[in-house]
Amino acid sequence: MLDDHTAPRALTLPPPYTAHWLAQGSALRQACSLADEHGAGTLVWHSSSEKGAPGRFDFAVVLEPETPLTQARKAFILGMLALGDAVAAHCPPERAVGFGWPGELRLDAGRLGGMRLRTAPDVAEDEVPDWMVLGVELIANRDHLSAPGSKPCSLSLHEEGFTDPPAILESFAAYLMLYFDRLNHGDFDPLAAIYAQRLTTDATLTADGDLQTGDGLLKLKDALTTSLWRDETGPRL
Repeated sequence: MLDDHTAPRALTLPPPYTAHWLAQGSALRQACSLADEHGAGTLVWHSSSEKGAPGRFDFAVVLEPETPLTQARKAFILGMLALGDAVAAHCPPERAVGFGWPGELRLDAGRLGGMRLRTAPDVAEDEVPDWMVLGVELIANRDHLSAPGSKPCSLSLHEEGFTDPPAILESFAAYLMLYFDRLNHGDFDPLAAIYAQRLTTDATLTADGDLQTGDGLLKLKDALTTSLWRDETGPRL
């Protein structure tokens, strides 16, 4: 059972990750506060199961880009690919993992959570950020609902048979390294194509990570300023 105080278990992570369990609070906010001192690979994770609220499983990882923000921002796409693969690795093979633009994570037709991006403050588009943080929020359970069917737009890890949520985090860390390695030794276009295949809408991604639809171009920069998949407390049910 996940709770606010004790890490469910130790994590098995490759270098250069360093795990920090967060007893209470926001994993994304905590990772941002640690970024300057602890640097790349800092990984904060947290779970909660408050009475009367959905359970959560959250984590955030610090990155240190080597390119200007306008290009470094594409790390968000790699993060989504890693998250999608991590969830797919631990769910039944017949379940379809999909993305809502840009950061919503869906399992079949249900919202499971999503990802957000934060960058070091006061960074211009042509400057290299000191750090960036990818933050993931997943619905761990919806046990507080007397009738889960009343919220058909969402689902939870518990309902879908995920018995070991930390395994998703461990897989995410490995897949994220894999996708950065593929980018460093190849091109962004094939990775963009994989992301576009998982979108719930018919669209493609440009070389800058923007969304090209039949109605026009949606900038990744602008899309990341809002997260329609969540409200002020976390993933929407």
